Formats: sequence, structure tokens, C-alpha cells
Amino acid sequence: MMRPLVALLALCAAPALADPGTVVAVGGALEDDNAAVFRALVDAMPADAPGIVVIPAASGSAGGSASRFADALARHGVARDRVDLAQVAMVDDPETPDADESLWRDGGSNPAEIARIERAGLIWFAGGDQARIMATLVRPDGSDTPMLAVIRQRLAAGAVIGGTSAGAAVLGEHMIGCGSPDVALVAPVSRNLADCATTEEGATGAPLVLAQGLGFLPGIVFDQHFSQRGRLTRLVRAVACIDAEAVTGIGVDEDTGFVFGLGRETGHAVGKGTITLVDPSDGRKTCDGAVMDNVRLARIPARTGN
Repeated sequence: MMRPLVALLALCAAPALADPGTVVAVGGALEDDNAAVFRALVDAMPADAPGIVVIPAASGSAGGSASRFADALARHGVARDRVDLAQVAMVDDPETPDADESLWRDGGSNPAEIARIERAGLIWFAGGDQARIMATLVRPDGSDTPMLAVIRQRLAAGAVIGGTSAGAAVLGEHMIGCGSPDVALVAPVSRNLADCATTEEGATGAPLVLAQGLGFLPGIVFDQHFSQRGRLTRLVRAVACIDAEAVTGIGVDEDTGFVFGLGRETGHAVGKGTITLVDPSDGRKTCDGAVMDNVRLARIPARTGN
């Protein structure tokens, strides 16, 4: 089991290594000039797997996801031809009239798309709606699609798994599907991800919805756009309500990444903002009213250097 994140605070000064692999959660709004985040992604890739694959499942503009990510990486010395697109999506991209990306919803079981993942050293989840990622990579019975199984194999072999915004939300064992901070502490909590389908992004009064994530980091729940959207109350309630022996909440600011090396179980922040840790491992918590005591809260500034 992953050690509590409070223990990791002492290790946050140590860089993460890609052995067996590295998970990078970006809080959204990643700027192309953020060298610290892009270098963290690229430098942790295994030397024998230079390929980069974008999974655009969450996005409403899936067709252009790889091109946009390639443009950003090119600013940091990565050749554009190293970046490929996995055809996994649920929504048609209006900017690509020659393709209907809504037909890609079964890409998680398509051998040709899975083959792209098998060669990748960096697998990147684009932002958008985390429920779309879950719908395309997890079967209705909760089991992995063949593509998700291969993604897990690549992480175990040393690859980097990263994502931004919704793409970061899915990386932990637990996941916040949606919910507005203004009522997060008092409104009923849903465990049904389908309840997010009627919630507009940024809407007020929307109850918190919790679900399972993809589980690349056991015991973790992420919240993104953290400081910019005032989501501390949402993360605190999520941590209080997740029914698990050990759970730690990590809030990641925009244009900021949390980098975790699985081999050394060490994490650190990179980019331009902070990460916020909510660790109840030495205290008590109850879901009703998010009542917790002896809970540790930490805010860690990101490294901005290359």
C-alpha cells in the first residue's frame, strides 16, 4: 500500500525516477511554456520507448488533441513525429469535418489502437470530462478494457502516465466526478457517476459525486484547477466520504504538476502553482458534514526550474 502522503512531504525534495514508472497529474490550464512540467514528463520516459500517445477520450475536440500536445512538446525539443493519437473518444470534434470521432468509442478494444500504447513511453490523457475516460476504458462490469490493461503494463515497465484536468482526475484509485465547492460540505454525496451528466461545468449547487478512478496511484484522490476554483471544501468532503482504510487527497493547481515515481514512492510538485495535501491517516473522519479531526493539511510550492 502506498505510504501516507504526509510521509511523502519529507521526500518531496527528491526527484521522482521512472522505475517502474511515473505518474504525472496536471491541474489543468497547462501553458505551452511550462518547461518544468514538460521536462518532468519527457525526462521520466524510459530510454527504449521514445513514443508518446495522446488518449483524447475526455475531450470534446478529440481529433486535434495530439496535434496540440505535439505543438507544446516541440517547444521543449521533442520531435512532432514522436506524438501519436489513440482513437478513443465519445464526442465528435467539430473542427475535424472529415472525421467523426464519436465512432471511436470502442477504441479501447481495437487492436490497432492498443498497438500504439504497447510502444509508448509516455501516455497522456487529455482534459475534458472524466466520465468519458471511464466509459471508454472501463467495461460496464468494472473490468479493464484491453487498452487499459496494456496501459497498466506500460506503467509497470517504466512508462510515464500523465493527464491534465479530467485526465488527472482519473489517475488515482478514487475519483471526484463532479460537484461544486459551495455545497460540498453539506449536500448529499452521490456514488453514481451518471449523476454528473446533468451537471454543467462550473455550476453552483451541484452535489459531490464520487467514483472509482483508474487506480494508477492507490489510495489517492485528485482534485484539479484547485486554488483557481476554490476546491478545498470539495476535496476535504471527498476524503471524508471515501470509504477506504487509507486515502489522501491531492489538490493540484492549474499549470502545475504532481510527479510521483512509483519505484521510490516519492512525489514532488513542478510548474507554477502549489499542490495541497489532505491526509487523515492519523485522525478520524466521517462523511456527514465532513467532520474530521487530527487531519494534516499541507500546501507545497512547485519547482519552477528545468
